Amino acid sequence: MKKIFILSSLFMLSFTQVKACDICGCGVGNFNPHMFPHLSKNFIGLSYQHYYYRTHFTENGIEMNNRESYTTYMATVQYSPVKNWQVMVMLPFQVNRQVGEEGNKSLNKPGDILLLVNYKLLDIMGGKNNSTLRHTLLAGIGIKLPTGGYSFDEANETHVANSNFQAGTGSTDYLLNSFYSFRYKKMGFSTGVTYKINTENRSGYHFGNKFLNVTQVKYIKDIGRLSLIPSIGVMSEKRQEDRQDGVKVEENHTGGYNIQGLAGLDLNSKKLAIGFTYAASISQNLAGGHIKAEPGINVHVSYSF
Repeated sequence: MKKIFILSSLFMLSFTQVKACDICGCGVGNFNPHMFPHLSKNFIGLSYQHYYYRTHFTENGIEMNNRESYTTYMATVQYSPVKNWQVMVMLPFQVNRQVGEEGNKSLNKPGDILLLVNYKLLDIMGGKNNSTLRHTLLAGIGIKLPTGGYSFDEANETHVANSNFQAGTGSTDYLLNSFYSFRYKKMGFSTGVTYKINTENRSGYHFGNKFLNVTQVKYIKDIGRLSLIPSIGVMSEKRQEDRQDGVKVEENHTGGYNIQGLAGLDLNSKKLAIGFTYAASISQNLAGGHIKAEPGINVHVSYSF
């Protein structure tokens, strides 16, 4: 039962807006280290994330409306080289699409690689066979590398008039990360917090720092050798306004917050875990209302070794 719980937990925080969106800018800088709650020592995983946004702006006195979609294919590997230490690598591939009054535009490129190191501060198990009760607390740091590239020229008509319609931020960014999980019998609770510190890229653009929190509750139902785990939760994101050459970008065009409700279902065996998560906004104010986040999905599979 303990192994089933560990596997099931791998994806209960899956989502992501982290999503394919670094909020308030839709597609760029995709990351969500809480996709995997770090309980398993070693695993490999694949995920598919798909999200829609509606954006609007005024050009020459005419209001333009666009519909943008962001799809991320993510490969994730976690390995524990020594006791209590975990190293995670996330490799995204970004597929962005924009449909608007000025035509359709697209981008297909590898995204920014994320490296994360966690240390297990607490791991207490109790009850029969150490499977009734479990507390886990981890903390870590990470770095996001500018492997996805950033190539935005507002004067280029082939580019989307949005600095966030990119595969990457073009900057080296840093993360502070923590995760807590509690389980009693068939009920589980988990919460994770990440603060992402962005730096200025070579084009002088500085994406605002970001705060992310994911909290979920779950129920574990054993069916023979399988485990069925429904979950519900909330994810909240807040990002500061962007800057260009040290000056805030046009007011109400960046920054904001998005609070989303999560509903997921996972089916796990001893080694294999598959699942689906649906996310819908409860409350949002992205880029002063210029961006509206619509419901999104995440499909995932992992193998523990």
